[in-house]
Amino acid sequence: MTRVALVGCGHIAAAHLEAWKKTAHGQVAVLFDVSRELAEKRQKEFGVDRVASSLEEAIEASDVIDVCTPPHTHADIARKVLQAGRHLLIEKPVVTAVEDWESVREVLGKSTLAVVHNLKFTHAVQQAKTWVDDGRIGHVLRINRLFLTSPDGDRMLVDPAPGARAHWSHALPGGRWFETLPHELYITHMFAGPLPVSSVTALHTSAAIAGAPADEVCIVLAGGRCISTMHYSASSKENRRSIEIFGTDGKIEIDVLSDTATLAAARDGRVLRAVGVKNVETGRRLLQAIPDRAEYLLRRAQKETPHATLIRAFDDHLAGEGPSPTPLDEVDYVIRTGDIIGRRIDAAIGRG
Repeated sequence: MTRVALVGCGHIAAAHLEAWKKTAHGQVAVLFDVSRELAEKRQKEFGVDRVASSLEEAIEASDVIDVCTPPHTHADIARKVLQAGRHLLIEKPVVTAVEDWESVREVLGKSTLAVVHNLKFTHAVQQAKTWVDDGRIGHVLRINRLFLTSPDGDRMLVDPAPGARAHWSHALPGGRWFETLPHELYITHMFAGPLPVSSVTALHTSAAIAGAPADEVCIVLAGGRCISTMHYSASSKENRRSIEIFGTDGKIEIDVLSDTATLAAARDGRVLRAVGVKNVETGRRLLQAIPDRAEYLLRRAQKETPHATLIRAFDDHLAGEGPSPTPLDEVDYVIRTGDIIGRRIDAAIGRG
């Protein structure tokens, strides 16, 4: 049995602890958090045997360290874990500066490092990848990511109560967007490869808030035959997370929040134009919705989450039973490209 230490017992830790229960080889044997009270709460909630008094104690007692702490702590923890020869699973963003990533890679050695790129493992994205690999939309030409949010529906943007600390994402390069940016980058890498940054446009409007000082952002990546765009807004009450993938022969639309993917082949003609392409596509979506939602509810009932799928793949990889869920070239691309974008966002609004 692989002994796992989970470090950081905050909001996301519950998803990790639940996921490790579904693995074939791993077992969370020890918890550590700078707040022992929080660690003991998770210990009781998930039946973990032990709470460590220090990071060093947790490392010594385990084979794998699962890091769920805020990003500004990651580099130091990662270096200690890897220098001890342990395997590392770590939440994104891995680091807040590319220089820290360089220092982590220097001590990687023979250890395995994987990052929680969980959006890759949603049902909708996996379905989209199957369609693309099967040639259902031809060659990928465009990837459009829309992320519309506001303090009304985004816990990371809410101003803290008097005397309380702001969410850690507020201090990141690019603010709130640096927290979600890895998702967009590894999805781009997944469908189109490592596209370089073409442009970053950021506005600081009168509606800007502390968590997103650049409240309107548009990022363009471009290379080969593909352009990938990312649109962020902190001022929209629509609360939308969507991905569109356009190809030479069709398109895929992903609703991230409902974990739904729809496929539409490229069609044209006078009748179709008269009826309306959008009307036809809406009818097709309704026909797909019934079996799709039934499967979605079944996955929810079985607690088959993206975190569970990724952590199970990581566990299998450590046992020599499959590939890494996040290859190092993907991780490297996300970190380096994210560093460029975060700094450009800040520069565009005169921050930092």
